[in-house]
Amino acid sequence: MRDVFTESSIAGIKLKNRIIRSATYEGLSDEEGRPTKKLADTYLKLAKGEVGAIITGLIGVHRKGRSHKHMCLMDRDELIDDYKKINALLKEYGVPVIAQLAHGGGQGETAASGGFNAAPSRRLYATTGRFSQVLSHEDILEIIDSYISAIERAKKADFAGVQIHAAHGYLLSEFLSGGLNFRTDQWGGSTENRFRIISEIMKGARERVGSYPILAKFSAYDYLKNGISIDEGLRIAAMFGEAGIDALEVSCGANDGLNTIRAKEMPFDAIMAYKLPLKIKSEMGKSILRKIIPLIVKRYDPVHNYNVSVAEKIKQKTGLPVIVVGGIRNINDIRSIISENKADYVSMCRPFIIEPDLVRKFKEGRQDHSKCIDCCYCFFGLQKNSLRCYYGKARA
Repeated sequence: MRDVFTESSIAGIKLKNRIIRSATYEGLSDEEGRPTKKLADTYLKLAKGEVGAIITGLIGVHRKGRSHKHMCLMDRDELIDDYKKINALLKEYGVPVIAQLAHGGGQGETAASGGFNAAPSRRLYATTGRFSQVLSHEDILEIIDSYISAIERAKKADFAGVQIHAAHGYLLSEFLSGGLNFRTDQWGGSTENRFRIISEIMKGARERVGSYPILAKFSAYDYLKNGISIDEGLRIAAMFGEAGIDALEVSCGANDGLNTIRAKEMPFDAIMAYKLPLKIKSEMGKSILRKIIPLIVKRYDPVHNYNVSVAEKIKQKTGLPVIVVGGIRNINDIRSIISENKADYVSMCRPFIIEPDLVRKFKEGRQDHSKCIDCCYCFFGLQKNSLRCYYGKARA
């Protein structure tokens, strides 16, 4: 029986335990995409808290794909030394850091990306209130090269590996989902065509970095009309393996409401405080919004352990190391997932915002459950602030 707190490895990346900090956008770069000291301090707290590995918040492969004003970048060589310093700082704790590489696609924040929010197809985005621009064939080739170059830079910066972000409606996820990709050329249509951009990234990356660890995170199902079903998600998972991915983190959704992360109750106050362009002060206005918001922002159930069953199917089908994320909060659930071979690793996001030392607490038996209350205020707070826990109360 496998134990949560024994050493293991993924493609040569050594982990002290099987609990991983899942990629969590921190909003802690400067305006040029350079990581700040606050970001290094965030990772240092996680390392001291004995997490098995850290997957960074999304790091942009191209400035045109920057989805947030304070999203880190890996788009030029001059940034390599900044990341190298962070990795050197964490080395003494024996906690590997994996760089999550991303392109915002249609979710791009035009103020941060130089006016770009290009995607496979034109559609309206509820998250931005804008229609996307459409990528040309030449644009796609440029993005492929950007990913390959970013992977190469991550290796030079001493990251233990990289994770390609193909989940949650960001660019690669947009290509994968028939609910977001309406193209009829070689980059759309069949599952194989929609996966082509990832195949090309992997092919070029392996030529440049060899056996350097490359992981991927993807949405195994996404709730969209003509989107990724669980059956197609299993096919896509197998295609990741054939393309040479070393491990898969299994998630869901396409940033359509509260599906990629989930809340016990609709976070009305957070949406009104951080998402709306104007602050509503009158009680009548707030009352009206409380009726309108659920029509725009859908809440999904269950709130906990919602990707475990599909992760188990993917593990059985592909034989790849599988990391499962999604509402995992309890050490007893984690032990069950690992010991029953439903996944090889678990990853968590929000619990580490409130408790960066949670793994040590679990290991020492000081508590068996995260203090996270699944309010999702942290998610909406990122619209205006860097990453923090709000514990169900909107504040500046």
